[in-house]
Amino acid sequence: MEQNTENDPGSKNRSSTGLLVLVVLLLLSNIVMFWLLMQRGKEVEQTQQQVASVTSEKENVTVMLENMLASYDTLKTDNEQLTVEMEAQRAQIEDLLVQVKRGNYSLAKAKKEAETLRKIMKGYVVTIDSLNQANAALTAQNVGLTQELGEVKGQKEALTSEKEALEGKIAKGAVLHTTTINAGALFMRNNGKQVETDRAKKAEMVKCCFTLGQNSVTDAGNKTLYMRVISPDGSVLPAGDTNNRFKFNGVEGEYSAKREVNYQNQAVDACIFWNGTGEMRTGQYIVEIYESGAKVSEAKFTLK
Repeated sequence: MEQNTENDPGSKNRSSTGLLVLVVLLLLSNIVMFWLLMQRGKEVEQTQQQVASVTSEKENVTVMLENMLASYDTLKTDNEQLTVEMEAQRAQIEDLLVQVKRGNYSLAKAKKEAETLRKIMKGYVVTIDSLNQANAALTAQNVGLTQELGEVKGQKEALTSEKEALEGKIAKGAVLHTTTINAGALFMRNNGKQVETDRAKKAEMVKCCFTLGQNSVTDAGNKTLYMRVISPDGSVLPAGDTNNRFKFNGVEGEYSAKREVNYQNQAVDACIFWNGTGEMRTGQYIVEIYESGAKVSEAKFTLK
């Protein structure tokens, strides 16, 4: 005979107990799931923090290396050995920077190497600054020496100018001068007497007489006096000697006649004659007297 379970109190108790167990199990399962989700969330957060930390560290190392490269761009020196060393350090920094950016290098190791490279760079900064200060001191010293040399040179040039001026005055003072001078044309009479004339057709020679003044600066002794007779057409009346060239006023030219005069620093009279070689022209003649390349005096006369 079948039993009626619907009205069986034991059966109802077992069903309630099973349902309660199921609810408890579900609740525990949810708690476990919630805990696992919390743990997963913490792991994700930690991972994100680690990624952020690594990224930040990578950026810090990258910025440090880039700043060092920028600093090397500002370091300038004329020291060749120092320049070679800095170029080598710069190349090492560039290589390390490339590896850090690619992410195939230990950041801890890269950071350590970057710190070492920065210390080396700071050493170069100190060295270059010291060299620049030393160069500045040397430059200032050179400027001082240059100024002193300039002053000495200026004094020397001033003394040279004074010496040249004094020598010029002495040389100028040594030039002979005349106190009187006159010139004119002559012709010879049959009795040998010389007669002055202003007629070109009669003129046979030119006579120039003068008095050399007193001069205590010039050396005493024989003086060679040159006479140039310049005709109206500008030509120099030729001397009888074919070798009639001498230097005067820095150039070389012809003279018409010359003579020796013994000069003893006292006034002395002298005359120089030019013997004609042909008929003389009408017009004005200029007679110049030279000694030691300088003009002593000049005179003029006219022939009709």
